[in-house]
Amino acid sequence: MGECIVLHVGEGRWFIIDSCLCPSTKQPIALNYLQSIGVDLSEQVVGILITHWHSDHIEGASTLLKACHNAKLYCSIALLKKEALQLAALYKKDIFADTDKEIREFREIIEFLSETKDRNRFAPVKNRHTFFDYRNTVPTRLVALSPSDVAVTQSMASLAELAEKQGKRRTRNVVPTSENLNAVALHFSFGNFSVLLGSDLEETGNPQTGWSAIFNDQIINELSLPIASLFKVSHHGSETGYHDKIWQELLIESPLSMTTPYTRSSLPTADNINKLQNLSFHFLITKDPQANKRIKRENMVERELRSIAKDRRTINEKMGHIQIRYTSDGALNISGNEHAVKFTTEVL
Repeated sequence: MGECIVLHVGEGRWFIIDSCLCPSTKQPIALNYLQSIGVDLSEQVVGILITHWHSDHIEGASTLLKACHNAKLYCSIALLKKEALQLAALYKKDIFADTDKEIREFREIIEFLSETKDRNRFAPVKNRHTFFDYRNTVPTRLVALSPSDVAVTQSMASLAELAEKQGKRRTRNVVPTSENLNAVALHFSFGNFSVLLGSDLEETGNPQTGWSAIFNDQIINELSLPIASLFKVSHHGSETGYHDKIWQELLIESPLSMTTPYTRSSLPTADNINKLQNLSFHFLITKDPQANKRIKRENMVERELRSIAKDRRTINEKMGHIQIRYTSDGALNISGNEHAVKFTTEVL
């Protein structure tokens, strides 16, 4: 369904990271939540970040931008290059098609900013970008750990290859999988409390991209980033989002960890969950990743369904929600709705 994080960054200011839609209202889930707790969307939301443009992270972002008048929209610097803009220009809204969601959402953002002549609301992001650094009361800072320069270059090359070729029909579903290398991982600190938000950043073994680039570029030391006690696990808890140094250099021992599932790929798997549970004090998932398993039917019924159906999915509109509150005495209060799942490491 997607992933969305909202941060209360002090003094009534809010920051939204990624967007997905509520199944029942078809509106961005961030709007539903913030309105339910009395946040003035037009004034109190100071920023919106789209970490990368896969549909489970960008859907509804244009609606967010239009509702949050005081918010600046941030995205990877690769999406402001001509390769991305040219690709977006090819994809117009098609009310009869449910494809190319990511590009059409991005195109709608560009069109809105062009219509309002407010390009200052759109800011490019790469590693070391500081979104804010408040010092008035509680020191509060949000910093981008990625993408690296090499990841941005690779992403631009990938986008350029997808541009429309003369005499050829436009390709559908063209967003490259390499966009995860271009994802914006974040470090957030509020006083003595720090959070690592992994987005969908993956590790490839290339020292110049992914998590390796963060450690090889010495970003943590150069920016004096404190170790975090809360980790939004990268890439839905998959093996490709894992790097030993995340747990050794960026996190306290046995942090509170959480992630969102990606049920089409059955993420996180049972092995992923077991590994992350052993590394964490608590490991939370917004929804059971196995909740969309197909119903078992008699063989004859199953064969008949296979013969007539191009694709089948179990419809599950349960939206999981986890809320973490850091109290003035340094405690973490954890709550969630009935769809969230918690795994606790046993202490012997």
